[in-house]
Amino acid sequence: MLEDDSGASYFVLDLRDNLGGLVQARIEVAKFFLDKGDTVIYTVGRDPKYQNTIVAETAPLVIAPLIVLVNNKTASSSEIVATALHDNCKAVLVGEKTFSKGLIQSVFELNDGSGVVVTVGKYVTPNHMDINGNGIEPDYQRIPDWDEVVKHLLQCHTQRNGSS
Repeated sequence: MLEDDSGASYFVLDLRDNLGGLVQARIEVAKFFLDKGDTVIYTVGRDPKYQNTIVAETAPLVIAPLIVLVNNKTASSSEIVATALHDNCKAVLVGEKTFSKGLIQSVFELNDGSGVVVTVGKYVTPNHMDINGNGIEPDYQRIPDWDEVVKHLLQCHTQRNGSS
C-alpha cells in the first residue's frame, strides 16, 4: 500500500527556497502524484475566465506518499504544489510557514510599449483556503518518525472520506 513500483516507501519533495515559476508547470508536477479527479487548485476572479477548478485527469505516476519540505521562501506556484498534495492526503508538509503569494496576475500592454501588471484573481486550495496573505502552515517543523507520517495521512483520508 505504501510502496510504488520502484520499491520506495516514500519520496521527499524539497520546495524550500522555491519562489514558484510557471504555474502550469507546477500544476503538472502536482498531477504526477494525484488521483484522477483530485482537485489541484481553484482559481477565483471577477472575470469568469478566472473561475476555474483544475483537476488531475489521469492516474498518478507515483503512488507512494510524500514528505514536502517548505519554508518562508516557498512561494506562488510552489505553494500550489504543496497544498494540492497536502489537501488530497498525499503528503505531509514539513518546515516553516510558506511565503503566502496566491495571486493571479496578468501583464497588459500599454500604447507606448510598456506594460502594467494587474491582479486578476487568486488561488484557493483544494480545502478552500486562500493562500494569499495567509501562507501554508506545515504539519511538522522537523521530519517526523515514519509511523507519525503514516498516521497523519490515514487520519487525513478518514476525515476527507467522512466529510464527503
